[in-house]
Amino acid sequence: MGRNGCFRACLVLALVLTSGVGAHAGQSVTVAAPNLANLIERDGSGVYQRLMARALEPLDVKVESAFYPYRRALQMFEQSRVDCLLSLTDVVRRRVGSDAIVYSYPLGRFSFHIFTLAENPPVESLEALEGRVVGSIKGHELYLGPITEGDMQMESVRSEAQAVRMLKMGRLDALIAALPDIRPHLDRLSYAPDRPLLESYDRINCHDTAKNRAFVQALSRELRDLKEKGVYQEVMGALYMPFKDPR
Repeated sequence: MGRNGCFRACLVLALVLTSGVGAHAGQSVTVAAPNLANLIERDGSGVYQRLMARALEPLDVKVESAFYPYRRALQMFEQSRVDCLLSLTDVVRRRVGSDAIVYSYPLGRFSFHIFTLAENPPVESLEALEGRVVGSIKGHELYLGPITEGDMQMESVRSEAQAVRMLKMGRLDALIAALPDIRPHLDRLSYAPDRPLLESYDRINCHDTAKNRAFVQALSRELRDLKEKGVYQEVMGALYMPFKDPR
């Protein structure tokens, strides 16, 4: 929801089909994406990738996705070296400005929580972490920076799996991580579901150009239709986090 990555690869979804809903024929859109655990994967098995493929089927558009670590993906977007950026919507709004971007219907919802080992009681506030060693996934500081400025020692880790191992070894006192990314490890963790530190949506964010507006409008229409038909829940399974249509 790790929202991190240490590689660069290209995945080209060249789905040039018949209807061209709202997009120009042969249109090409470039997207920078961080690796999100279980959501966007190197081998193309991530649930967001599968949802995107379904949404792109009726569209006459070619999407080229390049994968980077969090900060590199953000930099590529800020420097206008790609048309769009997957995720980091709130960060982009803060750094680039809401008027400079257009963004899609959500691919999913996520929320950050404080996690400890299952045998411990849930930690319900950041104040309870003062003086503690707290892990977070590399790249998540882009989201968490504004809310983790207290007296705690933040330790950056590569992945959710590594963070859980470090908790078990006693090298971390707690972990701040995102659902649904960390869901495969929940049986070993304790957290307060009703006390999220931050909640938001994963979207495709694009520079506000005529081409990108047409792409986002067409993609959003297809994504909304898939959600209404229950395809989100079907594709995402246990990773699905219900949400109402955001305004």
